[in-house]
Amino acid sequence: MGYKNKKSLILLVKEELDSKLAIGRSKQQAKINGTYRQHIYSWGTYKTYLQQCCQFVRWCKQQARQDSSRQPRSLEDCRQYVVKYMQHLQQQEYSAYTQKLILSALCKLYSEYPTEGRPFDLPDQQQARHRANITRSREHVERDQHFSEERNTDIVTFCRCTGLRRAELQQIRGIDLDVNSNNLYVYRGTKGGRARIVPVCGSLEEVATVKRLAAAAGNNKVFEHIPSAMDVHHYRSVYCQRIYDQYARPLDKIPAADRYYCRNDKKGTVYDRKAMLQASKALGHNRISVIAGHYLQHKE
Repeated sequence: MGYKNKKSLILLVKEELDSKLAIGRSKQQAKINGTYRQHIYSWGTYKTYLQQCCQFVRWCKQQARQDSSRQPRSLEDCRQYVVKYMQHLQQQEYSAYTQKLILSALCKLYSEYPTEGRPFDLPDQQQARHRANITRSREHVERDQHFSEERNTDIVTFCRCTGLRRAELQQIRGIDLDVNSNNLYVYRGTKGGRARIVPVCGSLEEVATVKRLAAAAGNNKVFEHIPSAMDVHHYRSVYCQRIYDQYARPLDKIPAADRYYCRNDKKGTVYDRKAMLQASKALGHNRISVIAGHYLQHKE
């Protein structure tokens, strides 16, 4: 078979990641069995990994041309470029979080899960990840200028009161709201397919707005269009802080075991563990450390 009839690197990447899809299977059970690393359990993760791995093989081809080397024709040919690619990302000052994401995608592509040492025999430890270096939803960016909260008060209020992810917000329907308990039953577009109950949290006026929007939608979607420039993640942080504040107890009146002590750049900050757990569940997370590092202390 001639080379012109062989599969492209992009197609090889897709087929390899496709073979590892386990949509609908229990990741928790796979963790118990020790097999969860071999599979991909959500479409969001799949799309992200596919994008990053395709970008990697394109870079490999470009690098081979610059080096006047033989063009890579298989994923195994590209493997030799992984270390150089990660060094390239460091030189381009990619954030530590982005580097970790890309490395995770490549580990999944190549099933690289060493029991000791770093994957692909990478020589240097990656830059430590610090909350202070996170820029997402922390700073004003150009796209913020293209979104007006004043002209989108309904959807902003809904987001602040529910903390839904963008995919969840796109799928939520009016009938998903229980008007008696003021709880949303969220099961469409969720991360990992995990359904959860989301308490509506806000002022009386804000809660009334959420109820009005849900009643008007009925069996239909509450929002037919989600503005692309809207910073949904910021409103999740606002919601998280609201839920935490609702359940938080005075720190000097709770047992030491119920106190969560932050580390690194948040050293000295203490939270109520039980209130953190309530906020974490409402957001659809399982670990309170996630909201401590990425959501709390993000005021309205």
